[in-house]
Amino acid sequence: MARRVSRLFFVLVQVMNVDPMYQYSLTFFKSIYTRALQNGDHIEKSKKNDRKNFFIKEFTSLLYDNICRSLFEKDKLLFSFLICLKIMEETEDAIDQREVRFLMTGGSRVEMKRPNPSGEDGWMTDKTWASILQMSEEFKCFNGLDENFEKNIGEWERIYNSAKPQSKKANWPAPFNAMTYIRQAMVLRILRLDKVIPVIQKLISKEKELGKEYITPPPFDMDKSFLDSLNKTPIIIVLSAGADPMSELQKLAKIRNAQVVAISLGQGQG
Repeated sequence: MARRVSRLFFVLVQVMNVDPMYQYSLTFFKSIYTRALQNGDHIEKSKKNDRKNFFIKEFTSLLYDNICRSLFEKDKLLFSFLICLKIMEETEDAIDQREVRFLMTGGSRVEMKRPNPSGEDGWMTDKTWASILQMSEEFKCFNGLDENFEKNIGEWERIYNSAKPQSKKANWPAPFNAMTYIRQAMVLRILRLDKVIPVIQKLISKEKELGKEYITPPPFDMDKSFLDSLNKTPIIIVLSAGADPMSELQKLAKIRNAQVVAISLGQGQG
């Protein structure tokens, strides 16, 4: 339990590198931890495994909901992916950080040691082929990928042109038809970048401790935000073009039987 909590804290540290606006205090993190513990009070203390499993699931869910509330839409799937990786690190020895880095950054090689098997001005770019050569050399799990492309260039072209190259029905040439989701995403990262996201979504949804709810971010809920706030932790809403939270504030005030006092500071006075 302690290991999971500490791992997820470092997910927040990683998120800070995505955008400097994403800053989360240890106090905030501890408050989510405390709420998760309190939510498990209904389980008998003698049922230690049940309490532990409930806490881990509840803490992860609370953290996801609270952090998603503060993220831009484009960064929410990345946050889920980072959570997924941390969970996988606990249970699977096969997680290679070099593979994760390659998935995030792509190939760095530009020179080709062998000619592009699709030919000059073929369907596969020289940069893509150089990345395939790099993968074949640097990763044991991809040994022979370059030769597989040369031998089955027609099959790989069919996959490249497929509407769903990530699906099982695409029938990748053996032995690369039975890879992990991360390794499949690595190939698609250089072959069909637009299909990496569906693979990441499948990875997250198939993780037994996460599921589909972690690829479908919860809609913003003003009432939930209010319940999570304190007199010392106000709700701050970053406005974008066309967004007006006033109607939601008025609706919340009606539910809570409270009065809303609006103060307009004007441009440059906030």
